[in-house]
Amino acid sequence: MNDETLIVGGGIAGLTCAVALRRAGRRCRVVERTTTFSEAGAGITIQPNAHAVLDALGVALPEDDVCSIGEVAMLDAKGRPLIAGVVELPDNTHPSINIRRTDLHRALLGAAGEVELGKTVVGMSENDEGIEVRFEDGEVSTWSSVVGADGFRSLVRRELLGEKASAMRYAGQSCWRFVVESPELAPTTTIERWSPGHRIGLVPLSRGGIYIYIVHSRPEGTVDASTRTSAYLREHFVEVDERLPGLLDWLDAHPEAKIHHGDLVDHEQIDFGRGRVTLIGDAGHAMTPNMGQGAAMGIEDAAVLGIVAGEHPPEAWPEHLAHRRRSRIRSIHAQSWRIGQVAHWQGPVRCALRNLAIRSIPSKMTLAGMVKAWRPGIEIAEELRASG
Repeated sequence: MNDETLIVGGGIAGLTCAVALRRAGRRCRVVERTTTFSEAGAGITIQPNAHAVLDALGVALPEDDVCSIGEVAMLDAKGRPLIAGVVELPDNTHPSINIRRTDLHRALLGAAGEVELGKTVVGMSENDEGIEVRFEDGEVSTWSSVVGADGFRSLVRRELLGEKASAMRYAGQSCWRFVVESPELAPTTTIERWSPGHRIGLVPLSRGGIYIYIVHSRPEGTVDASTRTSAYLREHFVEVDERLPGLLDWLDAHPEAKIHHGDLVDHEQIDFGRGRVTLIGDAGHAMTPNMGQGAAMGIEDAAVLGIVAGEHPPEAWPEHLAHRRRSRIRSIHAQSWRIGQVAHWQGPVRCALRNLAIRSIPSKMTLAGMVKAWRPGIEIAEELRASG
């Protein structure tokens, strides 16, 4: 049996896991089914909980790659503020930052080390020696532990739990996302605007970039090549926000820019694995992106697994991870779903009452709620630092 841990998936959760496990003294091998890390077209906000964990793990994010989230404004359909202000920890430690996913991934790769690309797992089973893993290229090897960090359509999860337990729940919404590299169009405020049945977000990035996402209520399964074009966005969403036409003009002039379109889904069943197979991040608990905490939960999972691995044998990892993480994940998972549903309410009376309720919440209460959501991740970071 190979005493190394096999990490399946070289995304944010998988790479963070490699950093955390190696920090705990475990040898790891990271495999990734894609042949290149070239995907662009998206940004991400790293909130204080995830930022603190990355810092404690020694993952350095270059200053040129990050942009402070700064002022945040949630707007109604007419562009009037629902929530506005600076959203940070009172002491401003571990600030919220916006970053391109490619830049975050590059920083994680630098900390995690080697990843084998184009290495696809096709099957997995347990035997007396450990977990036997079969690869598409014909390799068959046995591992003392396997970590499934291979995303919301995780093969590791399906092999371990079956199709029923891996079922996805459609949120009733589809999402387009892309990045525009145009300093003259970049907003100075991170914006999300709610209109009946749809939302648009505009997120400033470093070097004059803008991450744009559009979320729209629609039936499941409408994604195809024709929906991933600037012409499609112009036809269906040009009136969502007055800034959008200029951003779409930029896309027209840069046909190489990618538009990503996918349905929003989550896992109905939260799971952290069985025996010597552990699930983290989207493989264990895919969630809708409405709190901006999906990747952060994978980062936290990976860090906690690193702590657990320093104290317990591999066959006990899922149980201890579940004990420490289930309540946290359930809360964020459920709250993110609720926010997405409320954000897409339709009907003038219903939307007016919702907007009135949001505006009536004192800013101190809003910030207190955010700090409460961040606190568990900050405590993980403190535990990592204390563990050396």
